[in-house]
Amino acid sequence: MNQLATRRALRLAATTTLGLAGLLAAFGAQAQDVGVTATEILIGEVQPMSGPASLIGKAGAAGSKLAIAEINAAGGINGRKLRAIYEDDGYVPSRSVSAVKKLIDTDKVFGITGTSGSSHMVAMLPAIEEAKVPTVVHMAPNPAVVSPRRPTVFMIGPDYDYASYAPMRYMVEKMNKKGAKFGILYQDDDFGKALLSGYQKAVKQYGLNSVAEISFKRGAKDFSAEVLTLKDKGVNAIYLGTLTTESASIMSELRRLDMDVTLATLWAGQLPAAVKLAAPSGYQYLIPDYYASNYDPAGVALMASARKYLSPDDYNNFNRYTVSGYVGTMVFAEGVRRCGATLTRACVVAQLDKLHDFKVGGLSGPVSFDNPKAQAVLPIKLFQTDPQAGTVKALTDFDAY
Repeated sequence: MNQLATRRALRLAATTTLGLAGLLAAFGAQAQDVGVTATEILIGEVQPMSGPASLIGKAGAAGSKLAIAEINAAGGINGRKLRAIYEDDGYVPSRSVSAVKKLIDTDKVFGITGTSGSSHMVAMLPAIEEAKVPTVVHMAPNPAVVSPRRPTVFMIGPDYDYASYAPMRYMVEKMNKKGAKFGILYQDDDFGKALLSGYQKAVKQYGLNSVAEISFKRGAKDFSAEVLTLKDKGVNAIYLGTLTTESASIMSELRRLDMDVTLATLWAGQLPAAVKLAAPSGYQYLIPDYYASNYDPAGVALMASARKYLSPDDYNNFNRYTVSGYVGTMVFAEGVRRCGATLTRACVVAQLDKLHDFKVGGLSGPVSFDNPKAQAVLPIKLFQTDPQAGTVKALTDFDAY
């Protein structure tokens, strides 16, 4: 071959090599999934940032923001930074559906880490399932989310029946209330019925005297008739299957009737706003939770980090749902981290499926999804309020039930 022909052959080889390299680079970029670039991973959240549950949604979003800030400050995940888009559903299920469809179809998020309330998550499930979006549910554990199993959906937290069973057991075993007259007020929906189920389980197991099981309409404000019924029946140990404002209203009515009762309520009862609302009644009520409180060492450490990374508004929204948002985002991030540089939704789902005893610094028990439901049934800690100080204290460690 003469020199001219040789040079032409070399140029052709070089051009072919560069073209192949370009094709490989393009293929590598395309191999990443929707919501992923060379430098960024986009996730989405649907939260009640306005409306009656705004203190929950704002706190949950603050926890997600904190986790993202810490991760990005440490260099991101395998060279990529996290970014989140937050949609407000106003705690209205129809708005939840619109919000999640926007995140999936318009914003093209890679995954979802905030899913609003219990019925709201159920309403969003068809859109999430159709798009096969990896989703971590951490705020409102509802059995309907994981039964039947949704392949891309993972849930953190025990079913609601644990929330009533755990404090009932504590009343009997640690507070000598086995001979008390028990009663429950519960919201007349699936949430309230799950709490009733846990209450009835404790009644049956310990042979307790349950003299009142009273339902009320969601959104009720006047509980005078229900509380008068409790008084007439001589109830002196009560489980309140309520949210924040309802619990405070009931306790106020109990105090007005000068009732000497032992009380327990749901994990939302440890929110600073809930403790403040109930404080005038003077009751030191019990609270079960699967997340640490603001006053636990792990919660104090998280608040210190929040001071560094969050805006004043986000920091002021700090409560147990901030812990929830933080843990949920960190768990999702662990699935992403385990996938390495080539990131796909299928890989994250596969990695979360195998997650076992992932530790979150004492903010909850270890998180495991390697079970048929992909549900992390976390152990529960019992707290009690100090109405004078406006705080809560831990009565137990995280215990399995």
